[in-house]
Amino acid sequence: MKHLVIALLAASFAASPLSADLEDDIPLGIEAVTGIRSDYVYRGFNLADVVMDFQLETEVVLDDTLALGAGAWFATEVSDNFTEGGAFLDLSYSLHKDITVGGSASYHAYGHSFLEDGFDLGLFLTWHADRNWNMEAKVHRDLATNGWYAHLGSNWSIPLSDKTYLRISAGISAVEDYYERSGLNDFHGQASLTHNINTMLSITPFAGWSCELDSRDGSEIYGGLWFEVSF
Repeated sequence: MKHLVIALLAASFAASPLSADLEDDIPLGIEAVTGIRSDYVYRGFNLADVVMDFQLETEVVLDDTLALGAGAWFATEVSDNFTEGGAFLDLSYSLHKDITVGGSASYHAYGHSFLEDGFDLGLFLTWHADRNWNMEAKVHRDLATNGWYAHLGSNWSIPLSDKTYLRISAGISAVEDYYERSGLNDFHGQASLTHNINTMLSITPFAGWSCELDSRDGSEIYGGLWFEVSF
């Protein structure tokens, strides 16, 4: 597990010198995020209590309609031995000014968890209803468990000032043969308040919920804080 995390972070940081060669031709942005949350809920599963995490990601705009994203992350439980490390790639294509489609591939590696290490493949469609409101549909195939996960949701971004905005998201999920679950999964959402301290640094407190639609390990409410650096 340690070797995986080191390799993922090294690969992500390797994107920094790449920007010097490409910045004149291709827009390249890198974002580092670190934070803490009271509970770690993933696709309706409560995986851990207080968790600290770190993520590094970048997006390369290939042309007016095509963008490639990549990143890596690591999370660890403060009071126990749960860990998660992973990496992802996603490709998005603008069919129209109001519609974006794309695909994603990610790898997840866990320590002290019932979830299995493996790849996850996904497809998504986003409708940009207006500048601050999106609706999205996603479907994922988890190759580790050979199960399906689907999500339908929406998110709103509400500017409160030049430096502060509120973001609210909500959605519903369904699963098929996903870790012995099938059917409607959970109703979930999150509210976050982002304040841009300057052009590179922002802070985001957030709160969220996962309300199970079938009785399993219980519904969850959680909160946390992110620090984000863009360069």
